[in-house]
Amino acid sequence: MPLGSFVVPAGALLNLCGSGVYALRTLRGSVRPNPVTWLLWALAPGVAFVAQAARHVGLPALTTLSVGLGPLLVFLCALSRPGFRSTRPTCAELCCGAMALAALIGWWITADPNTALALSILADGCAALPTIVKSYRRPETEDRTVYALMAFSAALTLITLPAWTFTAAGFSCYLLTLCGTLLVLLSRRSHHSGLSALPP
Repeated sequence: MPLGSFVVPAGALLNLCGSGVYALRTLRGSVRPNPVTWLLWALAPGVAFVAQAARHVGLPALTTLSVGLGPLLVFLCALSRPGFRSTRPTCAELCCGAMALAALIGWWITADPNTALALSILADGCAALPTIVKSYRRPETEDRTVYALMAFSAALTLITLPAWTFTAAGFSCYLLTLCGTLLVLLSRRSHHSGLSALPP
């Protein structure tokens, strides 16, 4: 039996575990997820998953699906936080959200799975921009566990691919790059004040 039959599901499970930890810390108020990012992070991988399923890429699509389900869990948990509900997106965040939604709508206009996947990556990247900025400015409001596990899961998916095609490898390559960037930014956390400075 191919190695990927075990490795890819394990990586997807790691994704969900990382999101579960982040969701729990969101409930406790020790992290502050950006609402625009996490809502759209639940939508964009859903489009990518549908595109991959349409091309019958197999197990790599499982990683993409887990990347979408995890943020949905985080977003739902964050809704219970009063501070989260009262947060108003900035103009820049709304612009990122609009670009992400435009990319998602583009998927409905085309029947080409490769185009759909490219647009979903663009949408996910636009959705990530507010969190990238927040990770740079306030790394103490984020948690590295979820991003480390996502990066590891993406790497596991890539090393088990029998053939590298854009449809099979594109989203995992993007995810590895994004999470690597966030981890580098969050490594600055030791130079910032602790989470006790967070507002309730």
